[in-house]
Amino acid sequence: MVMRSGRPGIMEYQVSSIFMYYCYKFGGGREMGYIPICPSGDRSKILHYGGQSAPNDFQIKDGDMCLFDMGGEYHCYLTDITTSFPVNGRFTETQRTVYNIVLETMQDVVNAIKPGYTWREARRQCYKSLLGYLKKEGLVVGEVQDMYDVKLHRVFMPHGIGHFIGCDVHDVGGQASYWCWSDSEVKDVDWYDDTLEWCPLERNMVMTIEPGCYFNDVLLDPAIKDEKQGKFMVADEISRYRGMGGVRIEEVFVVTEGGCEVISDLPRTVEEVEAFMSNPAPSDIPFLDTF
Repeated sequence: MVMRSGRPGIMEYQVSSIFMYYCYKFGGGREMGYIPICPSGDRSKILHYGGQSAPNDFQIKDGDMCLFDMGGEYHCYLTDITTSFPVNGRFTETQRTVYNIVLETMQDVVNAIKPGYTWREARRQCYKSLLGYLKKEGLVVGEVQDMYDVKLHRVFMPHGIGHFIGCDVHDVGGQASYWCWSDSEVKDVDWYDDTLEWCPLERNMVMTIEPGCYFNDVLLDPAIKDEKQGKFMVADEISRYRGMGGVRIEEVFVVTEGGCEVISDLPRTVEEVEAFMSNPAPSDIPFLDTF
């Protein structure tokens, strides 16, 4: 509903208000799990955009990719889901490429999750898949393991891969055991996920997976000049993607006996998103035409 309501010319905070209205009217959810994150265009490279310092206050323009990260609260339980889509309903070539990189990374991680699988294994799978798909599209070159070793994934995805969810958006769980790790283990740690690092997944755990790919000059420019990271980066190809911001896809899943079940329900493939966006905005939002 919020995806269809977003359109060129609407303000980001208006999209946020539609989501809050819809949660309350149709679900009785009076509270949000967190301030909705509603960047569009180049601003979608900003993590946790939408707070006091960046209050969803830009106008969405034709051709922008929107990255909407929102979650309602109901009876003290929260959710946290992210979708990325073109506001005009049609992906450009570069938007489609980045979106599919993130979606395929997501699918790789979801397909690997099962009881006993550790978050450390999930993290490695996520970052290596991301680097592999970037390589497939010609944005980076070299061996994926070599790129992973110099943490090139952090240039394109400067955040963790997910978290527990329940009575808090980032619910409790996992263990921070890095004080007793060996030197080789510490070298491989990604501090974005340190508290989950050694957490074996168990049946009925509810968590999120949220891979992303962003094109942030603040991260790209130093990396291209860096002796260790720059040799893997194809600067001319990367430049084609600058200015689009980024893509993030976040699913909520529950660990099952033999794998996991995704319980968030949104159009996800490029074809599904474009088909969904081709339908008109819902008519049950009485104030939508005033935006």
